[in-house]
Amino acid sequence: MSNQELKTKLNEFFERHAHQDLTSQQNAEIFKNLYSQFLNDQHHIDWSSWKFINEEHQVTLRDLPLFDKARKDVVNKLAVIKLNGGLGTTMGCTKAKSLIEVRDGYTFMDLAVLEHEKMCQLYGVDIPLYLMNSFYTDDDTKSYLSLKGYHKVRTFVQSKCPRLDAHTKLPVDDESWEDDAWCPPGHGNIFQSLQNTGVLDQLLSQGREIIFVSNIDNTGANANFQIVQLMLDKHVDYVMECTPKTHVDVKGGTLIEINNQMMHLEMPQVPPEHLPDFCSTKIFKIFNTNNIWVNLKAVKNRLPDIKSEIIVNKKKVRGREVLQLEFSIGGCIKNFANALCVHVERSRFRPVKNLGDFLSLRSSLCDLDTDTFQIHHNDTMGVPPVISMDSSVYTSVEEVNMRFPYPLIIKNCQEFNVIGDVTFGKNVQLTGKITVEAETQKKCVVPDGTILNNQHYVLKRS
Repeated sequence: MSNQELKTKLNEFFERHAHQDLTSQQNAEIFKNLYSQFLNDQHHIDWSSWKFINEEHQVTLRDLPLFDKARKDVVNKLAVIKLNGGLGTTMGCTKAKSLIEVRDGYTFMDLAVLEHEKMCQLYGVDIPLYLMNSFYTDDDTKSYLSLKGYHKVRTFVQSKCPRLDAHTKLPVDDESWEDDAWCPPGHGNIFQSLQNTGVLDQLLSQGREIIFVSNIDNTGANANFQIVQLMLDKHVDYVMECTPKTHVDVKGGTLIEINNQMMHLEMPQVPPEHLPDFCSTKIFKIFNTNNIWVNLKAVKNRLPDIKSEIIVNKKKVRGREVLQLEFSIGGCIKNFANALCVHVERSRFRPVKNLGDFLSLRSSLCDLDTDTFQIHHNDTMGVPPVISMDSSVYTSVEEVNMRFPYPLIIKNCQEFNVIGDVTFGKNVQLTGKITVEAETQKKCVVPDGTILNNQHYVLKRS
């Protein structure tokens, strides 16, 4: 089927699913643009055409002027947006990921809201906090906000787009699939969603010019007024926080320059033969934390033409291979000529993407300061290890909590692997590269006070 025939079929799909509300029409137009990119764009870059970004487009956070707390003009121009569209499926959760209890009885949502409230109290201001929900997370999130009394937190919902059948390249058109036939189109959709929901104009009318956007599961992503001050004083339109790449970040996006314009390079855009180069920490030394700062006036001036490289996300849903067409907020950097890479410490990037990250967050690597509701990361103990747990046993947060009832003491541990059904006692310490394996399929126990150091431990049944 030709591209034109596919587009005709897509238009027929939206005609069959047409609704009278404006939101559905807006979502259809957003997806049609994505679909055109999918059919027409070259998905891999010309590897010979890129170069590293110029020094003039880079600054380091620690070298920026200290924030002048007397400058209310800086504080009062900020709004904070947390990306809250994801489900916790990688952690065995079917609801909004932000509602997972991660530390001392607090959820991601609690930590984000309470930290924001403490910051506002410190500076004596009322900075708006928004959540960008997806249709997956909106109901759960609103119920939780109401339950906890977080009445100042505002929400808006990003677009809803169809999944494609991987073979036909047409939308999954099966009523029995219900919401499984749809997906959000990635966080690059934030600018269109701000516009379509009226939030963009509302913020601008309130004098809010700068938004700080971050993933709600990134426990290190706190507002920094040095960056707001920089953007306002130097008329910067877009800032991406980047941090040094380590062995655990090899798949993370990075910044390059093509045709005198910065581009956010992600793995789907890399020619297959150059994937080892992309993953190399010797070639690409930084990666995107997805802590993004954007000037809303610049956004308003560039809409509706803000675009990004398309990401084709391959998934299997209900046993069927499907494609999700997405774009990222990082990829939108190419729309802003006056953009900067701000180099930050690793402590500003502490996401929880899987059960291993969850275990790290509950360990001695982290402390929760209940005065600020910020999580402090004990970097003297090293970066978080690569944690791998038996997927047939450790299937959810509940299963991990049951087998790790106490925080692990992690000191300069690079790898931690658990094979089989193992429960860990109190004050268990990890150093180096550790594998703990249950000798049989029965439950095994690591006793209280055990020190595991650079070894492969085989445990017998308790």
